This record gives sequence, structure tokens and C-alpha cells, in this order.
Amino acid sequence: MKLKVKEINFETGNTKDVVLNVKDAQELGQKAGERVFIKNLQSKSIEDKFWTAIIQIDYSNTIVQPGEIGIFLDIIREKKNLKNNVQISVKPAEPPESFKYIQKKIKGNKLKSEEINSIVSDAASGSLSRIDLAAFITGVSINGMDKEEMTALTLAETKSGEIFYFGMDVYDKHSTEIYNS
Repeated sequence: MKLKVKEINFETGNTKDVVLNVKDAQELGQKAGERVFIKNLQSKSIEDKFWTAIIQIDYSNTIVQPGEIGIFLDIIREKKNLKNNVQISVKPAEPPESFKYIQKKIKGNKLKSEEINSIVSDAASGSLSRIDLAAFITGVSINGMDKEEMTALTLAETKSGEIFYFGMDVYDKHSTEIYNS
């Protein structure tokens, strides 16, 4: 399905959400929270040319009309050559592989380090919806994590962001020990 970009003067934060008109979503066979694969042939960069987004649906026809796809400001800034009225291709997409690992945790199974890394990486990149993240948190809350899973989660989280370097000597205010890096 070909849709024209309509800039939405609003930011989503860290999620890759787009808005489809209810008629276009129905034609694609997609519901809110599901994913679409987007292809922008006007872009030269692979990351900007092909990407996946999470659908939000406009039932009122006030945000986007049929034939339009609403793109939020933060995505417009991130993706090059994505401007009002640019035509892009949209088709249904499968959830990321980490979604299977979230389901595995919900069922009470232990996660491997690579699976936890995948979940944290997809969460940090905005590839998981808020519902996906809530499902993971619920799975962990109900089923817990053993020491290996907790260690893997902590290490994955440290790799997902910026690491601050405090210098060679780091002091703990609660003791007199000196930790050398």
C-alpha cells in the first residue's frame, strides 16, 4: 500500500509509532499495536529506507485521511528524506524476534543471555511497543528471574546506553575502600 506522509506536530519519545486511518489499517488487515514495514525509496541510507513502526489508529479522520500515514516529529528528524507528501510503501510486518522471548518469559521459562540482550536492544531502539514492554515486566514480576538472568539483564542495560567514566579512583561514600578501574 502506498501512503503519503503527513507530519504530526507531536513527539512520541522512544517509540517508532505511526498513525494510520482506520480504513487503511483495515485494508492492511492490521490493528493498533501491530507493526508495519515501511519502505522509503527516496532515502539513500538503508536505515532510513527500510524500517518498522508500530501502528496507532485514527478512527475520527481528524489526524490522517485515508491514503496518509502520520509520522511524528522525532521520526521525521531521525529519518532523512521523510517529509510531508512523500509517498512511502507500507505493508504488514512481523514483531521482532525478541517478542518470542517475552512470550517465553510470560510462560515461566528461563531466558538465555542472548535473548535478554535482544529484548533490551529492541526496547532501547523503540522496536517494542509499550504493551510489549509491559508484558515483559509482567512476566518477570510473576515468574521472577534467577541470578543469571538478572546479571544478563543488568549487563544488557549497561550496554544499551551511555557509560560514564568517573576517572581512575571511585569512592563509595558508605565505606573507605577505593575501587580502581
